Amino acid sequence: MKKLLFLLISMLVMIPTIASAHTELTSSNPAANQIVKEDLKEIVLTYEGKIESLSTMTLVKDGQEGPLVSVTPKENQLIGTLSTPIENGSYTIKWSIAGEDGHPITGEIPFTVQKEVKEEPKAETKQPVTPKKEEPKKENTKQEKTNSESTDKTSNLNPIIIVVVLVIFIIGLFLLFRRKR
Repeated sequence: MKKLLFLLISMLVMIPTIASAHTELTSSNPAANQIVKEDLKEIVLTYEGKIESLSTMTLVKDGQEGPLVSVTPKENQLIGTLSTPIENGSYTIKWSIAGEDGHPITGEIPFTVQKEVKEEPKAETKQPVTPKKEEPKKENTKQEKTNSESTDKTSNLNPIIIVVVLVIFIIGLFLLFRRKR
């Protein structure tokens, strides 16, 4: 009996624990694939857990880094301040953080800036210009839902794996004792 207890405790200690402590991006401003129509003063990325001071981000347009004056990590947010309003075009936020567990995590967030171009009215035409209102794309919410669903599936899978391994282990012990009798 003592040998069995020792074997059982040894097996439990040897089973590796599954750690899912990686900090993931929960939200961003601007969001992925968002179309920004007003001046952007700062970029805010929010993560699940606290991030370390080594965390950074860059704003890239056509392979060139953009006008970020400072990047400041605060608790679970990474805040980038812009020096000047950015021009129309497609941009990518490239971020790299170190979570509480020390693992480096990187990612990219594409977005587009489409500010209305203010034209000076000509003396010949006095027709009022009415801005067109575009509906926000619904692809953003679908993508965010898909990302959160995949994260939920992964986090729900870990306890199931642990339970299955424990059940197999207990059945093995039961069969081992049954043979000795």
